[in-house]
Amino acid sequence: MGLAVAHAAVDEGATVTIGGSSRVRLDAALAALKGRAAGRPIDLADTQSIERFCRDLDQVDHLVVTSQSSTAVRTLKPLSELDFAAMEDAFRVKFHGALALLRAALPHLAADGSIVLFSGAAARRTIPGHVALGALNGALESAGRQLAKELAPIRVNVVSPGLVHTPAYDPMDQVARDAMFAARAKALPVGRVGRPEDIALAVMQLLRNGYMTGVVLDIDGGALLG
Repeated sequence: MGLAVAHAAVDEGATVTIGGSSRVRLDAALAALKGRAAGRPIDLADTQSIERFCRDLDQVDHLVVTSQSSTAVRTLKPLSELDFAAMEDAFRVKFHGALALLRAALPHLAADGSIVLFSGAAARRTIPGHVALGALNGALESAGRQLAKELAPIRVNVVSPGLVHTPAYDPMDQVARDAMFAARAKALPVGRVGRPEDIALAVMQLLRNGYMTGVVLDIDGGALLG
């Protein structure tokens, strides 16, 4: 989803800098952007890495944080089986890391700029086995509302994606993955699961609209309708 946002931003003429903890994935993303963006490594579990990333930034108009811990999938269990180490790692990257990045980037943010954080549908939907992920995403949504007031006039908004077909699901068994997507598509009012480009469109709207702040924007194909 982060790569889709970068594509949308450069298509509109923005000067874009992307970051990632994997050098291989970062280089692949830069190759996909065909030289239209810069990139540098950043590990949101490492405060020093965050500070290095932000140290020589020029003015930043918009900051979009799409980070997710690779261990988050291991938290998808009922409380009786919950992997607390995985949960702590997920919070360390997606929550603590995001706030540390905002703090380090703040001196570089334009006064009329904006921040977009990413939560997820489990923050407000009761899904079996999602107690940790729901709490994590709910924490980000709460932080977004608090910061929209604290950091004003910088705008702070949160995107909450539903199920989106991304490479994050590639490690799954293909048959199980296809069945999951098909079942979810059938249950959604729009009749399909999300694409990264759907999320990028929502992010670009939040970046453009100077009258939107403190918003949690659901891009979930109608999942919250039940």
